[in-house]
Amino acid sequence: MKNEFSIIKKYLYASLLFMFIYWLQSCSSDDSSNDIPQNLSAVIDDVLEKQASNRPGVAVLVRKDGDVVYQQTKGLARTSDNLSINSNTGFRIGSITKTFTALGIMKLVEQDLISLEDKVMDFIPELSDAFSSISVKQLLDHSAGLLDYIDDNNDLSTLDGVTTSQVLDLIPISGLENLLFEPGTSAEYSNTGYVFLALIIERISRMSYPSYMQTNIFAPLGMSNTFVINENEHLGDKNGNYALNFGNLIKVKGFDSLIYGPSGIVSTINDLNLFVEAILLNQIVSETTLQSMIQPSSSISWLGDYGLGWITGTGTNYWHQDANLTDSNDYWHIGGFDGYRSILSINPNLNLEIIILTNNGDASQELSYSIVRKVREYYKGN
Repeated sequence: MKNEFSIIKKYLYASLLFMFIYWLQSCSSDDSSNDIPQNLSAVIDDVLEKQASNRPGVAVLVRKDGDVVYQQTKGLARTSDNLSINSNTGFRIGSITKTFTALGIMKLVEQDLISLEDKVMDFIPELSDAFSSISVKQLLDHSAGLLDYIDDNNDLSTLDGVTTSQVLDLIPISGLENLLFEPGTSAEYSNTGYVFLALIIERISRMSYPSYMQTNIFAPLGMSNTFVINENEHLGDKNGNYALNFGNLIKVKGFDSLIYGPSGIVSTINDLNLFVEAILLNQIVSETTLQSMIQPSSSISWLGDYGLGWITGTGTNYWHQDANLTDSNDYWHIGGFDGYRSILSINPNLNLEIIILTNNGDASQELSYSIVRKVREYYKGN
């Protein structure tokens, strides 16, 4: 009887061992997709080791095949009260605002309220005749020949506290009427064009640009921590969880911008994740419209091909001509203003999207590039 019990016990042990091994193999097979985020975490965390926890920092979100596979923050939003960055911390996203502005225009195009071939003076008639031949499309792809109210301004302090509508008052006294080239014959990146686009949105919709964005994009997508800085709403008014440039409010360029259209939006990695998902699901504009936006429409010497509110393809010197940062059919945008740096990148080939927001100026820019590079290398090798 004792021997019989021993045999049964050995049989049970063997059976349990077999079942355990089978279970481990099944888990490994069924959960193999989960191995990727774990390995990816190690890759990105290795880069983030260079980011000090007690310095202005970074927020990172990576999407793959429609799912968030990595989300991490490190560093301080504000040094004054030692506030750490988290996924709902608001950053100024700089020129990524241009993508929102372009989408606003394209929504009006879909509603037959405007055509890309319409002239800017159809909507802003108070402009001088120097702008008479410029089309809406040329504003979108930077081929209008406009000088830049920031980069071509010799005294940036004159922009301190200036609002979007007041930019029109600056034109006669700032030399902005002097076009760089005949519209449509070349391309040069210009923030001025996107100020005009914001004004066009306001005049067609009969809503302020901040209200239009809130009603047509932010609120429908649930982007509850995203808003437009303007004369009535400043950083911190909507969300106390906001990041200051370099952790402390510094006027790096010498002025506090209240101008929206080319920049001005504050957002978070969580909200921008909702934004990217909505773009991919055609919840903002149709697939046909999106495709028209991400096709190269002009070429900017220092930046690369530009569509309508999107940088398209591999870019040029700005991305160091690094094949591991972009592919030929990528669409993306970068942003930078007064210490804030941002990246929003969509890669259709890899079904991969990367969002990075920082508040540590140029010091965090190379860190951001390193993250993008490592993520893309990782997925190209898997």
